[in-house]
Amino acid sequence: MVHDDYMLILGSNVYADPVYNLLYKPDMDSEERIPIFTLENCDDGLLLTTEIRDANSEIIAKIDKNKFIQINENFDVQGEIEKGNGLMLTKKDDGTVIFNAKITEDQYVEVTGTFYVRGKKIRITDRTVEINDVPKKSVNGVDMHDTIFVGTCDITITDDGLKV
Repeated sequence: MVHDDYMLILGSNVYADPVYNLLYKPDMDSEERIPIFTLENCDDGLLLTTEIRDANSEIIAKIDKNKFIQINENFDVQGEIEKGNGLMLTKKDDGTVIFNAKITEDQYVEVTGTFYVRGKKIRITDRTVEINDVPKKSVNGVDMHDTIFVGTCDITITDDGLKV
């Protein structure tokens, strides 16, 4: 039994499922997929698991089921995923938000941030998903926005766009 019926906003699309796995597939000829984050909607609430790295592949923070198990001393964390502005990871020196996971006023889960995976910069905003600052608007090869996908727990980012 899930806590609430949250849906994930990723870029400009909405995904409906109790578990969300966002993955990156660096090579179309390989089956390898690298996890970016996992959200589980369960009795204990919404649980986030992720590793956030910088451009040099150094770990900034590790989150395991909403608990920070590692955080770089140059960064600060505040909040909770299901309250107020959500769970935020910021730079201590200038307050830049690196990562934010929150529940919106409409009860959607919104994850924004910058992830570095295998030398690629993956940036997720409330309206776009970008790889190395290039928007990836297509989902399964078709340009889509403001669309709802149901029963798609694995969302894969590729250099060509998203695959569900």
